[in-house]
Amino acid sequence: MKPIRQLPAAGRGFSLIELMIAMGIAMTLMMAMASIFTTSINTRETIDREGQKIETARYSLDTLAEDIRLAGYYGNYAPPFTGSMPADWKYVDPCSTTGGNPLPGWNATTGPVQVPFAIFGYEAHNTGSLPTGLTGCLDHYKANTDVFVVRRASTLSVTAGGAGYVPGEAYFQGSSCPDGTVDTQPFNALSTTTSTDFNLHVLGCTSTVPGTNASLRKLITRIYYISQCDDCVNDLDRDAATTGDGIPTLKMVELAIPSSGGTTLRVLQNLRTIAPGVEDMHLEYGIDTTDDGSVDAWVVSNNDPRQTGATGTAVTGMRLDASTENRWEDVMAVKLFLLTRDLKTTSRWVDTKSYTMGSKTVYPTGALDAFRRRMTSSTIKLVNMSGRREVP
Repeated sequence: MKPIRQLPAAGRGFSLIELMIAMGIAMTLMMAMASIFTTSINTRETIDREGQKIETARYSLDTLAEDIRLAGYYGNYAPPFTGSMPADWKYVDPCSTTGGNPLPGWNATTGPVQVPFAIFGYEAHNTGSLPTGLTGCLDHYKANTDVFVVRRASTLSVTAGGAGYVPGEAYFQGSSCPDGTVDTQPFNALSTTTSTDFNLHVLGCTSTVPGTNASLRKLITRIYYISQCDDCVNDLDRDAATTGDGIPTLKMVELAIPSSGGTTLRVLQNLRTIAPGVEDMHLEYGIDTTDDGSVDAWVVSNNDPRQTGATGTAVTGMRLDASTENRWEDVMAVKLFLLTRDLKTTSRWVDTKSYTMGSKTVYPTGALDAFRRRMTSSTIKLVNMSGRREVP
């Protein structure tokens, strides 16, 4: 019988032990690669979410800053703040439905002229609530967050009765006729369907040659606030404990005249989402106490800017806070604080931090939750209000 011929070592297969060792090494490498891959995905997701929060805060600040800087802008008209009859600045309920012409808060026919506040706000984090009349016109207001109102004229001008003019809308028209021989008042602030009611003139008019009528600028009133939800109708997160999709959102309501005209001169329209994921907003106001346009002190509002004293609620007085003489027409700058959060929770993450927003400290909502947050702030100058007081 012939002996069994053994194969050379190069031609033999793996032994069972060698195969098990190879499989073990391969599995170890695969697990390491899977771990690296998972870590990479989580890191990428964290970076993306962080970038989203930064972008949300940046866009929100830019949007708010644009309106704040323009607060009190009325084209060629500058309300007087010194002299024998400085402008009498007035609080006007932003949700009022009071009608009449001139519009509420405006009066140019008797001295001193009356002008609505360029900016005012409601501080709610100490009380958790706002005046009843205000909350009734804000869609799903989020308790304990600030609200502020900006008033100004549009930077775009139109001609009464011409292209872009909408009969019945609220418009401002300033007079450039200095001698008073033709124009007997410095401005018109009207909502009228008769375009000839806007009868003030441009510079150079005379009693014999009045010249061209001045252009109009749409009057803008906007309320900025935090809503409990972005989509407040559909329960997208399927959570019965939250309103709508449960995503806190920075929103803006613009007030306007109804297209049908009539006597209701303030109606809510143009409810807009500025940025989902903005969870809180706080404002502090820089006031000028020396009439030079610079900020001398920073203060916060109370929850009702109409107050005349610690307990007063009359519509006259218009103090910025409840105990001092700080008034809203003296606001020259705003410190704006925004707290943004992820739209989704992060697994194995618990937010235990507190966030300091100026004089306000915020903790995660309810029990410690799994949302990552970021606090952002900016200081914004009211160019029109401060510029009129600056001395060259």
